[in-house]
Amino acid sequence: MSVDITRATSAEVVDSIDDLLIQILLRLPIKSLLHCKLVSRHWRSLITCPIFCFLHYPDPHPVRLVYPGRRSSKFEYINLDVKNPINPPFRELRFPEERFPFWIHQSCNGLLLCCNSRTHDYRRKRYPIRKCYVYNPTKNGFSKLRRPGVVNDIPRIVLGVNLAFDQAKFPHYKVVCVRGSEFRPNLLQMEIYLAGSIDNTNFNYGVYWNGSVHWINDLRDELLYFNVDKENFRKMPLPDRLQLHGHMRVSYFGESCDRLHIVEKNVTKIALNVYEIKRDYSECFVKYRVDLSIVAAAFPDMTYMDTVKNRTCYAFSVFSLIHSEEKGSFLVLQVSGKAIRFSLDFNTFEEISDLEDDYVVESWSRRGMAESYLPNAFEYIKSLAGV
Repeated sequence: MSVDITRATSAEVVDSIDDLLIQILLRLPIKSLLHCKLVSRHWRSLITCPIFCFLHYPDPHPVRLVYPGRRSSKFEYINLDVKNPINPPFRELRFPEERFPFWIHQSCNGLLLCCNSRTHDYRRKRYPIRKCYVYNPTKNGFSKLRRPGVVNDIPRIVLGVNLAFDQAKFPHYKVVCVRGSEFRPNLLQMEIYLAGSIDNTNFNYGVYWNGSVHWINDLRDELLYFNVDKENFRKMPLPDRLQLHGHMRVSYFGESCDRLHIVEKNVTKIALNVYEIKRDYSECFVKYRVDLSIVAAAFPDMTYMDTVKNRTCYAFSVFSLIHSEEKGSFLVLQVSGKAIRFSLDFNTFEEISDLEDDYVVESWSRRGMAESYLPNAFEYIKSLAGV
């Protein structure tokens, strides 16, 4: 675009210089940008450019956590910034021409993978995943995926569907579907045919990090990962300390600010370890040692006696681990019907929310049942990414 600056207005001059216009647009909030997309095709092309989307949020942080209600299909929220609460973008996930609401299956850098089943058990063939959507709640945009696990019009056993998205590396998301092999029952398949034991790996929940989707193999005590670009499948051993009678002792498994974490859990101890995976997969090391004694003192009802095994136990759940260069790293814990922000750097805590809809996962621990590291809450991150 060429403009005679001797005659043009200030607005026309700015509009003619893309670098200057981009710098102005980058300082606007997302709601304003969505309106700016309607100004002209030129503005729309700049705002929807993947590079612009990345520059607007180069280091995305979740502004809140969203978790499913216990007795309904509606979702509740935990605002991580107590001083600046944000109105919920949705209470139910309903898509056009779908009779029933959907559940959040995974969150990945601002996008949500939504499926028509809340849980999935491929061994008992319950709650099969038949429909999936990728949803951007910031832009209220969505895209329906083809039915996972269908080969030559024949449905296969789906072990898990996972989302991989990193706008800094590639502008479009990828979906990794892990399914049983039609050739041998003890093999699995993804984008390409891959040999690997199914064992007790929970392919229903994967974590995208470092260009790969990651899963925990419970019985073999190892981390499995599939690189979505190179399309190769690898594994690394996990520390013996995370093992407990042949099962992984894990209460949280997730990524924050390009760091992959595993949080240890033991209901008989008020302390836990936070592990971090090195980017070259050479080590899974203890990043933080956490003592929750001050939380137990403030909430005495989280301590209870297991009369069957005659031992003292502690009821709490890990919602999320969030790393921030500015605010420091912290855990979001569920204790006594409240969401607690626990600082990993200063060992202090504060209440940030009452949990609505009587959502108490810790009752599983009280009944002596093993706690799953499947997410109790999903990160809500603002994103301009298109779906």
